[in-house]
Amino acid sequence: MYKLLFSSLKNAKSIVDIFDENPKKYMPSLVLAEEVLREPSHLSSAERELIAAFTSRLNKCDYCADSHIEFTKEQGMSIEEITKVLRGEYFGHRLQYVFDYVRKLTLDPASLTDGDFRAVIDSGITEDELKDAIAVCAAFNYFNRIVEGHFLPTDPNGFEQVAPMITKYGYDRRRFNV
Repeated sequence: MYKLLFSSLKNAKSIVDIFDENPKKYMPSLVLAEEVLREPSHLSSAERELIAAFTSRLNKCDYCADSHIEFTKEQGMSIEEITKVLRGEYFGHRLQYVFDYVRKLTLDPASLTDGDFRAVIDSGITEDELKDAIAVCAAFNYFNRIVEGHFLPTDPNGFEQVAPMITKYGYDRRRFNV
């Protein structure tokens, strides 16, 4: 658990508290989250939430990983499936090669090769599905750095309460006046 170091964020409990401090700079991030996680896509919302949690776990960002585990569960995926993927036990999963691709894209992007791309496509994943996975991965590398850079603490119990609201209203609060 981190100690909040920024004096202006002493009471921050969520990433939105960071965004609220400088809305002009950060509130478009909620539009990004809405777009990559909830808007129409070639991947289901649950799959995109799982990719968000997977990317966040790779980055050791507990706040984002824990929150998106809850959001993935809220989208109907079992905790058993989520846990296996996050432990790296995803052999045989529909997104197996996507997870391999996302792992490289997160941890060593310059090491991606056309062979990585071909493995994803040869597994039956479409180019559009891979593009959507790349968008989620890229967005969560960004979100993870905001959370970790601001030393936002993790409260895993709080995410269970937020998950139904995110499912009902989405991420972009401006759009739904929540």
